[in-house]
Amino acid sequence: MLNPPLRHTLMLTDPAVLFENVSHAFGAQQVLQGVSLRIEQGEIVGLIGPNGAGKSTLLRSMVGIIRPDHGTVQVCGTDAVRNALEARRHIGYAPSETALYHQMTSEQLLAFAIAFHPSADHALGLSLLDKLGVPHAKRLGALSHGMKRKIMLVQAIACGGPVIVLDEPTEALDPEARRMVESELRSQAAAGRAVLFSSHDLTSVERLCHRAAFLRRGTIVRAGGAAELAAETGRLLHLEFRVPMDRDQLPVHAAWRWQGQATRWSLHHNDPVEKVLAVIAELPINGIRDGGGSLEEVFDALYGGDAA
Repeated sequence: MLNPPLRHTLMLTDPAVLFENVSHAFGAQQVLQGVSLRIEQGEIVGLIGPNGAGKSTLLRSMVGIIRPDHGTVQVCGTDAVRNALEARRHIGYAPSETALYHQMTSEQLLAFAIAFHPSADHALGLSLLDKLGVPHAKRLGALSHGMKRKIMLVQAIACGGPVIVLDEPTEALDPEARRMVESELRSQAAAGRAVLFSSHDLTSVERLCHRAAFLRRGTIVRAGGAAELAAETGRLLHLEFRVPMDRDQLPVHAAWRWQGQATRWSLHHNDPVEKVLAVIAELPINGIRDGGGSLEEVFDALYGGDAA
């Protein structure tokens, strides 16, 4: 029996995904608090945060695994809370877990997983399995964790839905497979599909994403263009001192923030580098390095010791 056609046709100005004031708690633990985020068609957005920040819960609210206590989740114009099944048909989803049907082969699982989706591309799925080196006829129970991760990613892409949702997509992938997956996701976004994924691989997020959103304790604390966010950390210096230094031995200026201990310290600042160097010139510096702009630095600045 053929799947019925999807009900919604997106206008070019419509978002692919929309979260509005989404909140959710597991018992007394609040895991999402007023999250609002919009993902456009053809856009790749990365969710960043330490363990427990709410990334996976937010993704699961799109596919009907959890029902938010408050707020709106829309996928291609469909209310994902009230019409979870219809919304799910718009989404290619790869969770972080790899609990699969171990008696199936990879080719059988691919066919099974994408059969629900009216725009599925089985040939693309088979081609991606080949590119990623996944054997078609081997039972899943005999495959490594990394191979299972590849199969989950392939079925999410091959489903053909306008939205791809991935939870830790590069986890357990070797560098070559990671590059292949990133290249494929760029191609899918260029064709108009939206990609939303969570990751601890900040380098991959920086390479791949148009925008990034940082979550902390269920709240988006920073969001914006990945390149722009990374550039904001350009005014960062890493210093190594010849002798251990205490914080009260370091110069204090407005908008300066020191992090570190003993002989290794980092200085976040908003001043011209020449001015900073003139101020710290008298310190017993053994080495100094420009931190450059990276999402890793944004992460460190936002979470500090809170990251787990």
